[in-house]
Amino acid sequence: MPSRKSKSTGIRSSRSNAARTCSEDELRAYAGEVVAEIRAAKGPRARMILEGPLGAGKSTFARAALEALGVRREAEGSPTFAIAHEYLSGEGIRVIHADGYRLKGEAELEATGLLESLWDPEAIVLFEWLDLFPETARALEGSGLPVRWIKLGFVEDDAARRTVETTKSG
Repeated sequence: MPSRKSKSTGIRSSRSNAARTCSEDELRAYAGEVVAEIRAAKGPRARMILEGPLGAGKSTFARAALEALGVRREAEGSPTFAIAHEYLSGEGIRVIHADGYRLKGEAELEATGLLESLWDPEAIVLFEWLDLFPETARALEGSGLPVRWIKLGFVEDDAARRTVETTKSG
Protein backbone atom coordinates (compact mmCIF):
# COMPACT_ATOMS: atom_id res chain seq x y z
CA MET A 1 0.00 0.00 0.00
CA PRO A 2 1.41 3.43 -0.81
CA SER A 3 2.49 5.66 2.01
CA ARG A 4 -0.24 8.00 3.15
CA LYS A 5 0.72 11.26 4.72
CA SER A 6 -1.41 12.87 7.36
CA LYS A 7 -3.15 15.98 6.06
CA SER A 8 -4.23 18.78 8.33
CA THR A 9 -7.67 20.15 7.65
CA GLY A 10 -6.21 23.58 8.43
CA ILE A 11 -9.29 24.78 10.28
CA ARG A 12 -8.50 24.31 13.95
CA SER A 13 -8.12 27.57 15.79
CA SER A 14 -9.24 26.59 19.29
CA ARG A 15 -6.99 26.22 22.31
CA SER A 16 -3.70 24.56 21.43
CA ASN A 17 -0.95 23.21 23.66
CA ALA A 18 2.61 23.88 22.61
CA ALA A 19 4.19 20.93 20.85
CA ARG A 20 6.28 18.75 23.12
CA THR A 21 8.73 15.99 22.44
CA CYS A 22 8.47 12.75 24.34
CA SER A 23 9.66 9.18 24.62
CA GLU A 24 7.20 6.30 24.23
CA ASP A 25 6.78 6.12 28.02
CA GLU A 26 6.14 9.87 28.18
CA LEU A 27 3.63 9.57 25.32
CA ARG A 28 1.79 6.87 27.27
CA ALA A 29 1.76 9.09 30.37
CA TYR A 30 0.44 12.01 28.29
CA ALA A 31 -2.39 9.80 26.99
CA GLY A 32 -3.30 9.15 30.63
CA GLU A 33 -3.35 12.91 31.30
CA VAL A 34 -5.67 13.50 28.33
CA VAL A 35 -8.00 10.73 29.53
CA ALA A 36 -8.05 12.18 33.07
CA GLU A 37 -9.07 15.55 31.62
CA ILE A 38 -11.81 13.90 29.54
CA ARG A 39 -13.13 11.97 32.54
CA ALA A 40 -13.34 15.18 34.59
CA ALA A 41 -15.33 17.03 31.92
CA LYS A 42 -19.10 17.33 32.11
CA GLY A 43 -21.43 16.91 29.15
CA PRO A 44 -20.90 14.90 25.96
CA ARG A 45 -18.00 12.45 25.83
CA ALA A 46 -14.86 13.50 23.98
CA ARG A 47 -13.39 12.41 20.70
CA MET A 48 -9.62 11.94 20.42
CA ILE A 49 -8.61 12.41 16.81
CA LEU A 50 -5.11 11.05 16.21
CA GLU A 51 -3.16 12.51 13.31
CA GLY A 52 0.35 11.92 12.02
CA PRO A 53 2.37 9.87 9.55
CA LEU A 54 2.73 6.10 9.68
CA GLY A 55 4.72 5.03 12.72
CA ALA A 56 4.36 8.34 14.57
CA GLY A 57 2.68 6.78 17.63
CA LYS A 58 -1.07 7.02 17.00
CA SER A 59 -1.72 3.40 17.97
CA THR A 60 0.65 3.65 20.94
CA PHE A 61 -1.30 6.67 22.19
CA ALA A 62 -4.61 4.87 21.58
CA ARG A 63 -3.54 1.73 23.49
CA ALA A 64 -2.39 3.89 26.43
CA ALA A 65 -5.68 5.82 26.37
CA LEU A 66 -7.67 2.56 26.37
CA GLU A 67 -5.65 1.36 29.34
CA ALA A 68 -6.22 4.68 31.16
CA LEU A 69 -9.95 4.36 30.43
CA GLY A 70 -9.93 1.04 32.26
CA VAL A 71 -10.73 -1.14 29.27
CA ARG A 72 -10.92 -4.59 30.85
CA ARG A 73 -9.84 -6.76 27.95
CA GLU A 74 -6.58 -6.70 26.07
CA ALA A 75 -6.57 -3.84 23.59
CA GLU A 76 -6.63 -5.33 20.11
CA GLY A 77 -4.00 -3.02 18.64
CA SER A 78 -4.67 -0.74 15.75
CA PRO A 79 -7.95 -1.52 14.00
CA THR A 80 -6.40 -0.85 10.58
CA PHE A 81 -7.82 -4.05 9.08
CA ALA A 82 -10.98 -4.37 11.19
CA ILE A 83 -11.64 -0.60 10.79
CA ALA A 84 -12.99 -0.35 14.38
CA HIS A 85 -12.94 -2.07 17.75
CA GLU A 86 -15.53 -1.43 20.44
CA TYR A 87 -14.81 -1.67 24.17
CA LEU A 88 -16.37 -0.75 27.50
CA SER A 89 -14.42 1.51 29.84
CA GLY A 90 -13.98 0.61 33.49
CA GLU A 91 -17.04 2.82 34.13
CA GLY A 92 -19.16 1.05 31.50
CA ILE A 93 -18.85 3.80 28.88
CA ARG A 94 -18.78 2.71 25.24
CA VAL A 95 -15.34 3.34 23.72
CA ILE A 96 -14.73 3.13 19.97
CA HIS A 97 -11.21 2.89 18.49
CA ALA A 98 -11.41 3.43 14.73
CA ASP A 99 -8.80 3.64 11.97
CA GLY A 100 -9.69 5.15 8.60
CA TYR A 101 -6.39 4.35 6.87
CA ARG A 102 -7.81 1.71 4.49
CA LEU A 103 -11.00 3.57 3.62
CA LYS A 104 -11.12 5.17 0.19
CA GLY A 105 -13.22 8.27 0.82
CA GLU A 106 -16.08 9.95 2.63
CA ALA A 107 -18.70 7.62 1.07
CA GLU A 108 -16.84 4.51 2.21
CA LEU A 109 -16.45 6.00 5.70
CA GLU A 110 -20.19 6.59 5.81
CA ALA A 111 -20.89 3.03 4.59
CA THR A 112 -18.98 1.56 7.56
CA GLY A 113 -21.47 2.99 10.04
CA LEU A 114 -18.65 4.68 11.98
CA LEU A 115 -20.20 8.12 11.62
CA GLU A 116 -23.01 7.06 13.94
CA SER A 117 -20.41 6.30 16.62
CA LEU A 118 -18.47 9.47 15.87
CA TRP A 119 -21.57 11.59 16.57
CA ASP A 120 -22.76 9.59 19.62
CA PRO A 121 -22.43 12.01 22.58
CA GLU A 122 -22.39 9.10 25.04
CA ALA A 123 -19.37 7.34 23.47
CA ILE A 124 -15.68 8.10 23.78
CA VAL A 125 -14.11 7.84 20.33
CA LEU A 126 -10.44 7.43 19.38
CA PHE A 127 -10.09 7.86 15.62
CA GLU A 128 -6.86 7.42 13.66
CA TRP A 129 -6.58 8.95 10.17
CA LEU A 130 -9.76 11.06 10.28
CA ASP A 131 -7.70 13.76 8.57
CA LEU A 132 -8.05 11.70 5.36
CA PHE A 133 -11.74 12.70 5.44
CA PRO A 134 -11.70 16.52 5.51
CA GLU A 135 -15.48 16.96 5.15
CA THR A 136 -16.12 14.79 8.19
CA ALA A 137 -13.27 16.45 10.14
CA ARG A 138 -14.69 19.93 9.42
CA ALA A 139 -18.19 18.81 10.41
CA LEU A 140 -16.86 17.33 13.65
CA GLU A 141 -14.96 20.49 14.47
CA GLY A 142 -18.09 22.58 14.00
CA SER A 143 -20.34 20.14 15.85
CA GLY A 144 -19.85 21.52 19.35
CA LEU A 145 -18.81 18.07 20.59
CA PRO A 146 -15.62 18.05 22.67
CA VAL A 147 -12.69 17.04 20.47
CA ARG A 148 -9.00 16.63 21.22
CA TRP A 149 -7.03 16.82 17.95
CA ILE A 150 -3.76 15.05 18.79
CA LYS A 151 -1.06 15.48 16.18
CA LEU A 152 1.97 13.20 16.43
CA GLY A 153 5.19 13.43 14.48
CA PHE A 154 8.82 12.41 14.34
CA VAL A 155 11.75 14.15 16.01
CA GLU A 156 14.56 14.76 13.56
CA ASP A 157 17.78 13.01 14.64
CA ASP A 158 16.07 10.99 17.43
CA ALA A 159 14.07 7.98 16.27
CA ALA A 160 13.01 7.13 19.84
CA ARG A 161 11.16 10.42 20.43
CA ARG A 162 7.97 11.87 19.01
CA THR A 163 6.36 15.29 18.90
CA VAL A 164 2.82 15.66 20.16
CA GLU A 165 0.53 18.68 20.01
CA THR A 166 -3.08 18.79 21.20
CA THR A 167 -5.74 21.23 20.03
CA LYS A 168 -9.19 21.33 21.63
CA SER A 169 -12.48 22.23 20.03
CA GLY A 170 -16.08 22.03 21.19
